Amino acid sequence: MAQSPPNEILQEIFKHFVNDIDYLHSCLLVNKIWSSNVVPVLWNRPFHLLLHNHINLSHQIISTYLACLDNEERSKLDINGISRSYYSSQLSSQSSPCSFDSSLSTIFDLPLSYSVIPSHPPTYNYPSFLRHLSYFSFIASVQEWCAVNNNWNPYAMRKIVQALFRLFAKFSPGLETLVFVMDMDMSLDLAANGLLLFDENHHDFDGVITSANSTLNVKRNWSILLDPIVCNWMSHIKEIELAGDFVIDQNFPVLLTICKNLKKMEIRLPDFEYDEDGKHYDCSVEMSARFLKVQRGLEQFTLRESHYPKAIGAALIRQKSSLRHVEFIDTVFDNRCPLDWLPYCTHLESLTFIDSEMLIPKILTPLRLAPLKRLKSLTFREDPVPTDILQILIHSSNVNLQEIVFGWPEDCRQDGHSYILDSISKFCPFLTKLGATIGRHEISELFLILSNCRYLQCLEIYGNGCLLDVNEFLPELGKFLPTTLGELDIGARWRFRSDILARFLENSKHVSLYKFVIQICDFINEEHLRVIVRHSMSSLKYFTLWNKNFSVTQDGMGKASEWLRKSVS
Repeated sequence: MAQSPPNEILQEIFKHFVNDIDYLHSCLLVNKIWSSNVVPVLWNRPFHLLLHNHINLSHQIISTYLACLDNEERSKLDINGISRSYYSSQLSSQSSPCSFDSSLSTIFDLPLSYSVIPSHPPTYNYPSFLRHLSYFSFIASVQEWCAVNNNWNPYAMRKIVQALFRLFAKFSPGLETLVFVMDMDMSLDLAANGLLLFDENHHDFDGVITSANSTLNVKRNWSILLDPIVCNWMSHIKEIELAGDFVIDQNFPVLLTICKNLKKMEIRLPDFEYDEDGKHYDCSVEMSARFLKVQRGLEQFTLRESHYPKAIGAALIRQKSSLRHVEFIDTVFDNRCPLDWLPYCTHLESLTFIDSEMLIPKILTPLRLAPLKRLKSLTFREDPVPTDILQILIHSSNVNLQEIVFGWPEDCRQDGHSYILDSISKFCPFLTKLGATIGRHEISELFLILSNCRYLQCLEIYGNGCLLDVNEFLPELGKFLPTTLGELDIGARWRFRSDILARFLENSKHVSLYKFVIQICDFINEEHLRVIVRHSMSSLKYFTLWNKNFSVTQDGMGKASEWLRKSVS
């Protein structure tokens, strides 16, 4: 019998399939060694899996966790009639509209049908694997469990949530990631009053929470988040994602006092015009700014699908010494709120703008006056690209820059990037990734970059909206590709014959290319496919047409040919 790979290698492999529950389940059934290495991956973030796979398994996850409770916690639930209902339930594919495929039953360590909690403990200590919690999905799972078990009342739900939070806190070494998204497309009775993680025996709690920069008046029932063991567990959180109307949750102010050591924060504020007076938006901005201010060493910040409020910038300047990465994705800027705090973040290593609105020169003026000098990665996936700021940042960071992306993959209608590419070839010799708009007039500069940047690993070529016949220079391009190049993504509207592609691939034999993408492939025919299979370097195992992967084999060619006939008119 062949010996199984070491556990460390198995775990590293399984991590790459973290969202593929079917694949992981198949690995679970191979043998005990594989099973013991798959289970920690599956149960590392079980409620994230529900979101990614759109499967109705959430009540089974809760059942498995309830089976892990000790006798004391079980007795607390039994006092309130919860476990009695649980014992009498029949969780089978016949009795529940939310049933699950029998092939997946082993994931949850439960029989397909039973009348009591198994007397023996579960095979694994599942709570000990939890590192990433999708907060709202967890509550929805408890709600579904209660519905399946005919125990639909808020009090039962609160007691279960309390018991499971204590279970997680007891066995999980520390929570690393919290997804606090409050605008999922679900109907939760709990949403109106927060997630109600409190003990009803403490109605009279009324106090003040004091942080280094603010004081919050707290008038709420005793929160489970203030239980010492739960508080300690959540204090280890390093990453948090906030989205939607998260401030309506009564426990959100408590998070401000617990989570002070975040390394990464992503925020998506409510819609700017959420209601007539903008109350939800303004409150979310204020609370987000407070959250940012209390952090002791934030390294990465992302603002996504939101308006950019000045209060966020005023809070981020408190993190100027620790910030290393800043991203604005689908962000709407206001010309009254320039990014005047950014130049103070002198240790910033990456700066990203993707699909922004109103990214006018006034917003970026602070970077023109005091450009950042330690950037390693610079991205302006914008249309149009603020070329003057891009040029200034390239000159100021020069040899530090390793990744530069500018333009828009789906055709940036902007020409005149020759001088930007020329600056890259002169000032950025250690470049490892380039994503750039390359039109007819930028070809010579592209060759210059390939000659001078000999460490390039990834090249993404964007178009300017125009068709470009590259038969004349494509074979020569193959000669200039550096040996380090592993990814080539042609997103421009390039056109070339199959014999030209063959010459290009022959001239690229010195390159260890493992990813070859042709985004716009309406001109590709079967002869092109035969060329790819026949002339590709040995390192290329797959090629991509648009967003579909095919193996570099006769079988892959056949599938690609069939796909082209159906997809490309």
